[in-house]
Amino acid sequence: MMFVFDLDGTLLNSKKIISIRNKTALQKLSKRGYRIVVATARPPRSIDEKLRTLEIEHDTVYYNGAMIRFADGEISGYVIQNSILNEVHNFLYEKDNDAVLTIEEKDTWYTYKKYDFEKAFCVTEGPDNISEKNMLEKTPDKILINNYKNPREIKKIFGSKANVIETDSGSLIQIMAKEASKETAIKDIAEKYNIVKEDIYCFGDDHNDIGMFEYCGNSIAMGNAVQELKRMATFITSGNDEDGVAEFIENKILNNV
Repeated sequence: MMFVFDLDGTLLNSKKIISIRNKTALQKLSKRGYRIVVATARPPRSIDEKLRTLEIEHDTVYYNGAMIRFADGEISGYVIQNSILNEVHNFLYEKDNDAVLTIEEKDTWYTYKKYDFEKAFCVTEGPDNISEKNMLEKTPDKILINNYKNPREIKKIFGSKANVIETDSGSLIQIMAKEASKETAIKDIAEKYNIVKEDIYCFGDDHNDIGMFEYCGNSIAMGNAVQELKRMATFITSGNDEDGVAEFIENKILNNV
Protein backbone atom coordinates (compact mmCIF):
# COMPACT_ATOMS: atom_id res chain seq x y z
CA MET A 1 0.00 0.00 0.00
CA MET A 2 0.99 3.63 -0.46
CA PHE A 3 0.05 6.57 1.76
CA VAL A 4 0.12 10.10 0.34
CA PHE A 5 0.06 13.14 2.63
CA ASP A 6 -0.54 16.75 1.78
CA LEU A 7 1.54 18.96 4.07
CA ASP A 8 -0.01 22.29 5.11
CA GLY A 9 -3.35 21.80 6.79
CA THR A 10 -2.86 18.02 6.80
CA LEU A 11 0.39 16.53 8.09
CA LEU A 12 1.41 19.87 9.60
CA ASN A 13 -0.60 21.46 12.38
CA SER A 14 -1.38 25.19 12.44
CA LYS A 15 2.02 25.83 14.03
CA LYS A 16 3.60 24.25 10.90
CA ILE A 17 4.92 21.33 12.94
CA ILE A 18 4.70 17.56 12.40
CA SER A 19 3.42 16.34 15.76
CA ILE A 20 5.09 13.45 17.56
CA ARG A 21 1.90 11.43 17.17
CA ASN A 22 1.79 11.97 13.40
CA LYS A 23 5.50 11.22 13.08
CA THR A 24 5.12 7.99 15.05
CA ALA A 25 2.16 6.89 12.93
CA LEU A 26 4.12 7.39 9.69
CA GLN A 27 7.13 5.56 11.10
CA LYS A 28 4.92 2.58 11.94
CA LEU A 29 3.54 2.55 8.40
CA SER A 30 7.06 2.62 7.02
CA LYS A 31 8.19 -0.23 9.26
CA ARG A 32 5.38 -2.36 7.85
CA GLY A 33 6.75 -1.81 4.36
CA TYR A 34 4.17 0.70 3.13
CA ARG A 35 5.35 3.51 0.85
CA ILE A 36 5.15 7.05 2.20
CA VAL A 37 4.70 10.05 -0.11
CA VAL A 38 4.50 13.72 0.82
CA ALA A 39 2.72 15.82 -1.85
CA THR A 40 2.85 19.57 -1.41
CA ALA A 41 2.63 22.87 -3.25
CA ARG A 42 5.83 23.96 -1.52
CA PRO A 43 9.36 24.11 -2.97
CA PRO A 44 12.12 21.80 -1.71
CA ARG A 45 13.96 24.45 0.34
CA SER A 46 10.95 25.08 2.59
CA ILE A 47 10.21 21.49 3.59
CA ASP A 48 13.19 19.17 3.11
CA GLU A 49 14.67 19.88 6.53
CA LYS A 50 11.27 19.41 8.16
CA LEU A 51 10.71 16.11 6.37
CA ARG A 52 14.08 14.77 7.45
CA THR A 53 12.76 14.75 11.00
CA LEU A 54 10.40 11.93 9.98
CA GLU A 55 13.46 9.66 9.82
CA ILE A 56 11.88 7.40 7.20
CA GLU A 57 12.28 6.73 3.50
CA HIS A 58 9.75 8.67 1.45
CA ASP A 59 9.07 10.10 -1.99
CA THR A 60 8.30 13.81 -2.28
CA VAL A 61 6.09 15.74 -4.67
CA TYR A 62 6.81 19.49 -4.84
CA TYR A 63 5.11 22.40 -6.60
CA ASN A 64 1.75 20.57 -6.84
CA GLY A 65 3.38 17.89 -8.98
CA ALA A 66 5.76 19.93 -11.11
CA MET A 67 8.71 18.17 -9.45
CA ILE A 68 9.11 14.67 -7.99
CA ARG A 69 12.04 13.48 -5.91
CA PHE A 70 11.92 9.72 -5.55
CA ALA A 71 13.32 8.01 -2.48
CA ASP A 72 16.28 6.72 -4.51
CA GLY A 73 17.26 10.27 -5.49
CA GLU A 74 15.83 10.26 -9.01
CA ILE A 75 14.20 13.58 -9.95
CA SER A 76 11.58 14.21 -12.62
CA GLY A 77 9.04 16.91 -13.40
CA TYR A 78 7.54 19.49 -15.74
CA VAL A 79 8.30 23.18 -16.31
CA ILE A 80 6.03 25.87 -17.71
CA GLN A 81 6.70 27.17 -21.21
CA ASN A 82 8.22 30.64 -21.20
CA SER A 83 5.52 31.78 -23.63
CA ILE A 84 2.81 30.98 -21.05
CA LEU A 85 4.64 32.97 -18.37
CA ASN A 86 4.69 35.96 -20.70
CA GLU A 87 1.01 35.53 -21.59
CA VAL A 88 0.05 35.48 -17.91
CA HIS A 89 2.21 38.53 -17.22
CA ASN A 90 0.74 40.52 -20.11
CA PHE A 91 -2.79 39.61 -19.10
CA LEU A 92 -2.24 40.80 -15.53
CA TYR A 93 -0.51 43.97 -16.73
CA GLU A 94 -3.51 44.90 -18.86
CA LYS A 95 -6.22 43.64 -16.50
CA ASP A 96 -4.98 44.41 -13.00
CA ASN A 97 -1.46 45.74 -12.55
CA ASP A 98 -1.89 45.59 -8.77
CA ALA A 99 -1.83 41.79 -8.96
CA VAL A 100 1.46 40.36 -7.74
CA LEU A 101 3.26 37.88 -10.00
CA THR A 102 6.05 35.65 -8.69
CA ILE A 103 7.64 32.47 -10.01
CA GLU A 104 9.52 29.44 -8.73
CA GLU A 105 12.42 28.15 -10.81
CA LYS A 106 14.95 25.53 -9.69
CA ASP A 107 14.07 25.99 -6.02
CA THR A 108 14.44 29.78 -6.12
CA TRP A 109 11.60 32.29 -5.77
CA TYR A 110 11.63 35.40 -8.00
CA THR A 111 9.68 38.60 -8.50
CA TYR A 112 10.15 42.12 -9.82
CA LYS A 113 7.36 43.61 -7.67
CA LYS A 114 7.33 45.11 -4.20
CA TYR A 115 4.86 43.42 -1.84
CA ASP A 116 4.58 42.29 1.78
CA PHE A 117 5.50 38.68 0.98
CA GLU A 118 6.37 37.84 4.59
CA LYS A 119 2.80 38.56 5.68
CA ALA A 120 1.06 37.09 2.61
CA PHE A 121 3.02 33.83 2.62
CA CYS A 122 3.86 33.59 6.34
CA VAL A 123 7.58 33.42 5.56
CA THR A 124 10.60 35.16 7.04
CA GLU A 125 12.16 36.00 3.66
CA GLY A 126 10.55 37.11 0.43
CA PRO A 127 11.54 36.23 -3.15
CA ASP A 128 14.72 37.35 -4.88
CA ASN A 129 14.08 40.64 -6.63
CA ILE A 130 15.20 40.70 -10.26
CA SER A 131 14.35 42.81 -13.27
CA GLU A 132 11.07 42.30 -15.09
CA LYS A 133 13.02 41.44 -18.24
CA ASN A 134 15.11 38.76 -16.52
CA MET A 135 12.10 37.18 -14.86
CA LEU A 136 10.17 36.95 -18.11
CA GLU A 137 13.07 35.06 -19.71
CA LYS A 138 12.76 32.16 -17.26
CA THR A 139 11.00 28.79 -17.59
CA PRO A 140 9.40 28.35 -14.15
CA ASP A 141 8.32 25.30 -12.22
CA LYS A 142 5.39 27.31 -10.90
CA ILE A 143 3.72 30.71 -11.33
CA LEU A 144 2.09 32.36 -8.32
CA ILE A 145 -0.44 35.19 -8.41
CA ASN A 146 -1.48 37.16 -5.32
CA ASN A 147 -3.91 40.01 -4.92
CA TYR A 148 -6.06 39.17 -7.95
CA LYS A 149 -9.76 39.23 -7.17
CA ASN A 150 -11.12 36.87 -9.81
CA PRO A 151 -9.22 33.55 -9.77
CA ARG A 152 -11.89 31.81 -11.86
CA GLU A 153 -11.15 34.21 -14.71
CA ILE A 154 -7.50 33.09 -14.70
CA LYS A 155 -8.58 29.46 -14.85
CA LYS A 156 -11.03 30.16 -17.66
CA ILE A 157 -8.42 31.89 -19.79
CA PHE A 158 -5.36 29.75 -19.09
CA GLY A 159 -6.89 26.44 -18.02
CA SER A 160 -6.50 24.90 -21.47
CA LYS A 161 -2.76 25.68 -21.49
CA ALA A 162 -1.75 25.09 -17.89
CA ASN A 163 -2.85 23.54 -14.61
CA VAL A 164 -4.45 26.43 -12.71
CA ILE A 165 -5.31 25.93 -9.04
CA GLU A 166 -6.97 28.26 -6.56
CA THR A 167 -5.80 27.88 -2.94
CA ASP A 168 -5.77 29.75 0.37
CA SER A 169 -9.47 30.66 0.07
CA GLY A 170 -8.92 32.22 -3.33
CA SER A 171 -6.10 34.54 -2.24
CA LEU A 172 -3.44 32.58 -4.12
CA ILE A 173 -3.52 31.30 -7.70
CA GLN A 174 -0.95 28.64 -8.57
CA ILE A 175 -0.13 27.79 -12.19
CA MET A 176 1.88 24.73 -13.22
CA ALA A 177 2.57 23.03 -16.53
CA LYS A 178 -0.51 21.35 -17.98
CA GLU A 179 1.00 17.92 -17.30
CA ALA A 180 1.90 18.77 -13.69
CA SER A 181 -0.49 17.82 -10.91
CA LYS A 182 -0.42 15.94 -7.64
CA GLU A 183 -2.43 13.11 -9.17
CA THR A 184 -0.04 12.73 -12.14
CA ALA A 185 2.92 12.64 -9.77
CA ILE A 186 1.21 10.06 -7.54
CA LYS A 187 0.47 7.94 -10.61
CA ASP A 188 4.14 8.13 -11.66
CA ILE A 189 5.28 7.07 -8.18
CA ALA A 190 2.74 4.26 -8.00
CA GLU A 191 3.86 2.91 -11.38
CA LYS A 192 7.50 2.95 -10.28
CA TYR A 193 6.64 0.73 -7.31
CA ASN A 194 3.89 -1.33 -9.02
CA ILE A 195 1.14 -0.12 -6.69
CA VAL A 196 -2.44 -0.02 -7.97
CA LYS A 197 -4.56 3.03 -7.17
CA GLU A 198 -6.98 0.91 -5.13
CA ASP A 199 -4.13 0.45 -2.63
CA ILE A 200 -3.39 4.17 -2.30
CA TYR A 201 -4.60 6.26 0.64
CA CYS A 202 -4.37 10.03 0.24
CA PHE A 203 -4.90 12.76 2.85
CA GLY A 204 -5.69 16.41 2.09
CA ASP A 205 -7.52 19.58 3.00
CA ASP A 206 -7.58 22.08 0.09
CA HIS A 207 -8.65 22.52 -3.52
CA ASN A 208 -5.26 21.45 -4.87
CA ASP A 209 -5.96 17.99 -3.41
CA ILE A 210 -9.11 17.43 -5.48
CA GLY A 211 -7.32 15.71 -8.34
CA MET A 212 -5.52 13.23 -6.11
CA PHE A 213 -8.79 12.49 -4.31
CA GLU A 214 -10.30 11.62 -7.70
CA TYR A 215 -7.36 9.35 -8.55
CA CYS A 216 -6.63 7.52 -5.30
CA GLY A 217 -8.71 4.54 -4.27
CA ASN A 218 -9.06 5.80 -0.70
CA SER A 219 -9.30 9.51 0.15
CA ILE A 220 -9.24 11.00 3.64
CA ALA A 221 -10.36 14.61 4.17
CA MET A 222 -9.16 16.45 7.24
CA GLY A 223 -11.72 17.92 9.61
CA ASN A 224 -10.48 21.35 8.55
CA ALA A 225 -10.80 20.56 4.82
CA VAL A 226 -12.84 22.59 2.34
CA GLN A 227 -16.37 21.29 1.92
CA GLU A 228 -15.83 20.18 -1.68
CA LEU A 229 -13.09 17.82 -0.54
CA LYS A 230 -15.19 16.47 2.31
CA ARG A 231 -18.01 15.65 -0.11
CA MET A 232 -15.60 13.64 -2.27
CA ALA A 233 -13.80 11.83 0.54
CA THR A 234 -14.01 8.12 1.33
CA PHE A 235 -13.36 9.03 4.97
CA ILE A 236 -13.26 12.17 7.11
CA THR A 237 -10.87 12.37 10.05
CA SER A 238 -10.20 14.99 12.72
CA GLY A 239 -8.50 18.29 11.93
CA ASN A 240 -4.79 18.88 11.52
CA ASP A 241 -4.59 20.34 15.05
CA GLU A 242 -6.12 17.16 16.47
CA ASP A 243 -3.64 14.80 14.77
CA GLY A 244 -6.26 13.66 12.27
CA VAL A 245 -3.63 11.86 10.18
CA ALA A 246 -2.48 9.72 13.09
CA GLU A 247 -6.06 9.15 14.25
CA PHE A 248 -7.01 7.57 10.93
CA ILE A 249 -3.83 5.50 10.64
CA GLU A 250 -4.15 4.17 14.18
CA ASN A 251 -7.84 3.32 13.96
CA LYS A 252 -8.24 2.21 10.35
CA ILE A 253 -4.84 0.78 9.39
CA LEU A 254 -2.60 -0.23 12.28
CA ASN A 255 -5.35 -1.70 14.44
CA ASN A 256 -6.98 -3.54 11.54
CA VAL A 257 -3.95 -5.43 10.25
